[in-house]
Amino acid sequence: MLDSCENCAHFEDSEWSVLGGCNAKGLDCARRSRHFLPGEPVYHEGDEPSGIYCVSSGLIGIRKVDAEGDSMLLRLVRPGQTFGYRSALTGAPHGVSAEALKDARVCHIPAATVRKALAEEPGLLMAFFRHLADDMAAAEVKVMETVSASCRVRFLRLLMALGGGEDAGLLELPVSRQDIASLIGVRSETMSRVIRGIEDEGLAHFSGRRVEIPDPHRLAEESVGALAA
Repeated sequence: MLDSCENCAHFEDSEWSVLGGCNAKGLDCARRSRHFLPGEPVYHEGDEPSGIYCVSSGLIGIRKVDAEGDSMLLRLVRPGQTFGYRSALTGAPHGVSAEALKDARVCHIPAATVRKALAEEPGLLMAFFRHLADDMAAAEVKVMETVSASCRVRFLRLLMALGGGEDAGLLELPVSRQDIASLIGVRSETMSRVIRGIEDEGLAHFSGRRVEIPDPHRLAEESVGALAA
């Protein structure tokens, strides 16, 4: 466990960086860090909120169960990002679940600590408003991509994001193909066709969750794409 939140590599980019004095010390005293194994839940849909979570390392997936009982992966939470804050701020039960997709270290800030800091430091509330606005903007971009970019381009962009950029020639997918289909908004059978097409083009080779990218720069160029027909 880190001695202080200020020692975290992601602290300066987090909402908590606006805290000072007693509230910063209170955050350090109340915060609890926990290691999650792949597939282990952080919380379930319908659980009462107990606080706010920050990802120190690893990868967290946010899921939603649809009317048919199928689990859909909605988005990924990366190191330095906060999640669970909407339920913590409103007091409503979690409308989604969160689980570790890779070995993850997650810090939990109890609800009482959050409420005290919000009451005493308006800057923290504004920081979460900005986070909410960013999340809404990202959701709008995702909707626009669904109608303006082909399935192939959306998948290539996801590979770029998961692989860490243009220099990553080998990666291990942290999620199943069904989850990838959920992330880019296609059916599983469509996902299979897209993967076959990308392999035929020589852009990537798939073996289970292992992906070999012969020319990452070419894949990056192809991920720019064009408007869907």
